[in-house]
Amino acid sequence: MKSVVFALLCCLVFLHVHAGQQEKTSNNCKCKNGYITKRISSKHIKSEPVIHEASVFCPKTEIIITTITDEKKCVNPESPLGKLILKNKEKHDKKMAERMTTSSQTHTSSQTTSTSQPTSSASSTRRRTTTQTLN
Repeated sequence: MKSVVFALLCCLVFLHVHAGQQEKTSNNCKCKNGYITKRISSKHIKSEPVIHEASVFCPKTEIIITTITDEKKCVNPESPLGKLILKNKEKHDKKMAERMTTSSQTHTSSQTTSTSQPTSSASSTRRRTTTQTLN
């Protein structure tokens, strides 16, 4: 009976701690003050936007841009600008993945070619050694 009560008590403590951690995680979002509401021209954006995907620390995707006046502004991922930024990021990620695949295939084929050459030269060296020994 005591072990059942102890197990129940442990479960309650775990759930209480877990619920407290969930509340804390949403407080770690960077865009606590909301999103920009007015349209912003791309000319006013200083550098590439920083995209924070949803994670344990913040359940929302966050897009942060830096303006030419060095202000950091949050962009709503559901807004037209936010959708454009996410779409461009997907394109960039896809290109990078293709480059990585292509470079790894090229690297693998060059390794295969270089590996096969020493094997044939090693066998010809063995043949020469055998021939010299016989003479």
